[in-house]
Amino acid sequence: MRKNVLKKLFISHRFDFVLGAVLLIVALCLFAVFKNTQKDGGTVEVTQNGKLVGVYSLSENGSYEFSTFYGHNTLVIEDGQAYMAESTCHDHICEGMGRISKVGETIICLPNGLFVKVTKGEEGDYDAVVR
Repeated sequence: MRKNVLKKLFISHRFDFVLGAVLLIVALCLFAVFKNTQKDGGTVEVTQNGKLVGVYSLSENGSYEFSTFYGHNTLVIEDGQAYMAESTCHDHICEGMGRISKVGETIICLPNGLFVKVTKGEEGDYDAVVR
């Protein structure tokens, strides 16, 4: 009787392992598909404290300063990517968010109220039309 219980436990754990492996492979495949279908953006929209303060093209290199009562940030655009080069906030998380260039990617500096988002930036190229 003891051997039957051990055999059942071993078989059930083996199936759990196989199920977990299959789910992991499916998740990795979905991640790869979504990552590779993400489109390059055309512009960067900068919002500060809820107000749009600038729209910049990713095709033009430049450095842009944004200041508030709480501090300032330096946004750099080069080689089709935007990143936060400098910030006076205490945690500097926005500087570590990396470079963004795909539609929907963001850089956020909460202490300074700055929100940077990559958008399509091209007229006439719609994802969907709702009537």
